[in-house]
Amino acid sequence: MEQPVSLEQFKLGMRILAGAVNVITSAHGGRRYGMTATAVCSATADPPTVLVCVNKLATTHGAIAKSKVFCVNVLRAEDWELSTTFSGAQSGEGRFKSRDWTRLATGSPVLIDALVSFDCRVVKKIVHGTHSIFLGQVEQVLVGKKGKPLLYSEGQYAKLASLTLGEPLPEGLDYWGF
Repeated sequence: MEQPVSLEQFKLGMRILAGAVNVITSAHGGRRYGMTATAVCSATADPPTVLVCVNKLATTHGAIAKSKVFCVNVLRAEDWELSTTFSGAQSGEGRFKSRDWTRLATGSPVLIDALVSFDCRVVKKIVHGTHSIFLGQVEQVLVGKKGKPLLYSEGQYAKLASLTLGEPLPEGLDYWGF
């Protein structure tokens, strides 16, 4: 019988999995909340629904659970500093000071110049392990500033590079540097 996957093995594998970087926001009790996340994906197109996974210890988790709303703000490659701000470099309302934010249907903070923002109302919450999985029906979409998405893999930020099918990578090209 095979041994189960260890926590260390799983974390090592997940660090390699590249993901789009997003800022998940919510509002509750007159306060704005936000966090950086890569655990975001489309759940279904009909009805339009996205899925976010949020650690139960995150303050944003409590805001989403209570308000039952959130917004997924997809970051541009140039937004790596904002990602760092929302992953712990600052806390509370200070996170929202450096950029322009608005609100749409749910009242969650929406980053005006994100690549795209999905304003959602929670239709289902599934608790599993250390996280809650929130399914959010999309109430509004704001297409923002054009650009390439910010990616994250192996503890580093990256940006998308366009390649022609079958063409080798250009020698010396550094996808990870900014």
